[in-house]
Amino acid sequence: MSPSWLRWHSLLGAVPLAGYLSLHLLGQLLGSSGSGALQRGSRAQDRLGVVVALEIGLVCLPLCAHAGLGLWRMTQGEPASCAHEATSGAQWPLPWGRTLQRLSAFVLLIFLVCHVWQFEGRLWLGELRRADIVPELVASLSSTAFGGVPLVALGYLLGVAAASLHAAQGLYHACLGWGLVTSARRERLARACLLGGMLSFGTGIWVILQLATGSVL
Repeated sequence: MSPSWLRWHSLLGAVPLAGYLSLHLLGQLLGSSGSGALQRGSRAQDRLGVVVALEIGLVCLPLCAHAGLGLWRMTQGEPASCAHEATSGAQWPLPWGRTLQRLSAFVLLIFLVCHVWQFEGRLWLGELRRADIVPELVASLSSTAFGGVPLVALGYLLGVAAASLHAAQGLYHACLGWGLVTSARRERLARACLLGGMLSFGTGIWVILQLATGSVL
């Protein structure tokens, strides 16, 4: 079993990321049949301050703690348990899992900062109303101002891919770290986590294409 702080590091990242990603993509998927559903959801969030409080307490703060611990971990070098983990590959469901996890973390951090600033940041500054989020997102994803290439949509695809991979491997790592599965069931756990990651990414592709083509309007 991993040291205590390593177990908490994986838990603080995997659970809120996987949970929020699943709910966020599911909400977008259900609302992609028409802008009315998405707009009603946006207006409802304006009236429910508890939703914002839950997002901050259950998603934002744990993920900030996870990112902070991850940056501190990188500056401190690798403890013996991490070195064994990196060489054995036992803690990762994919080859080069540790490298992929770090790379996806870097891409995901950039994506989340840009995404949060584009919408939540501008909401806090009063530059955007929540009811305008969907049209703003559609316009952004469908833009081909950069030489006819939809760079924003491609960036969103990369961000969702990074989030799906990071969440899938993170859940696998957290389950092993907390001793929730036996060695005999590692392969089954790896398949389940990777399947969940692929479903998440597939849903993200569908949602982004629907938004980028304006099918929700």
